[in-house]
Amino acid sequence: MKRRIVLGTYALSAGYYDAYYLKAQQVRTLVRRDFERALERCDALLTPVAPTTAFRIGEKIADPVTMYLSDIMTISVNLAGLPALVVPCAPTALACRSGCR
Repeated sequence: MKRRIVLGTYALSAGYYDAYYLKAQQVRTLVRRDFERALERCDALLTPVAPTTAFRIGEKIADPVTMYLSDIMTISVNLAGLPALVVPCAPTALACRSGCR
């Protein structure tokens, strides 16, 4: 998290404001519109939060790129400024939901 904050602060203060921040605001507007269109047709969107199962505390310290990519699937909702809820579930819960009793 600290690295992300430092990089963001640098980008905004190093003369890149117009190149990055304004473009990011434009992209954010497009993402928000896409969610609004989708939510006109349904009440909720169910999506995965992470591309993998949870890793142990400290397991990815040596590989920060993998650690940063673990939350990649939350970026669009965060950009759109929408509320979100994470519901943990186990693979067996998913299997039962799809037909077993």
